[in-house]
Amino acid sequence: MSPKRRYDPDAARRDILDAAEELFTERGFGDVSTATIAKAAGVSQSQIHYHFETKRGLYYEVFRRRFAEYFEVQAELLARIDEEGIERMRASVVAYFRFFQEHPRFAKLMMRANLDAVHDKVDEPMTGALLRSGAEVIADSQRRGEIRDDVPADFILLQFLALVAYWFYNREHHLADLERSGPHESHDEAYLEGVLKVYLQGIAPPRGS
Repeated sequence: MSPKRRYDPDAARRDILDAAEELFTERGFGDVSTATIAKAAGVSQSQIHYHFETKRGLYYEVFRRRFAEYFEVQAELLARIDEEGIERMRASVVAYFRFFQEHPRFAKLMMRANLDAVHDKVDEPMTGALLRSGAEVIADSQRRGEIRDDVPADFILLQFLALVAYWFYNREHHLADLERSGPHESHDEAYLEGVLKVYLQGIAPPRGS
């Protein structure tokens, strides 16, 4: 008789998060039960309630685990005072793009969350904090004349977020419609280069201003 495997709560928690991330991404928040998640993770349903209390609490932790990585990188970029506005915006766009490249599932998770309107019901402070900080940094760059000031700072921020996120939400469908050959990922760098050219030129102060 083989010895009984010792229960590892950290491993169980990690398995639950991995299974939940995959299921929430593929099916959405409303169409996944904690029983389904428990089965996929190879744990009992009671362990989900022990670690996360509710399905909503589990969703929040799935989101927080991934977004925390990006939050740290972007917060560091926003704190740089040795870079002018345009160059800091370039670094921010690239960081956001690389984050989705490394975690392609997260883009679909965000899209699912927006469709399910689950973000509005989860106390998730990181997104709001990062948005406010980013808008403040852009507004400061506008006051110094580094970024055009005839567009609201928060809109300038949301525009680059939308340009990047939309690519990862719809890359497969649009590339197929446009009949572009090769792996979807092979078009990433060309798209990023185009975003940087169009977006950064667009937010630069008008000539002669």
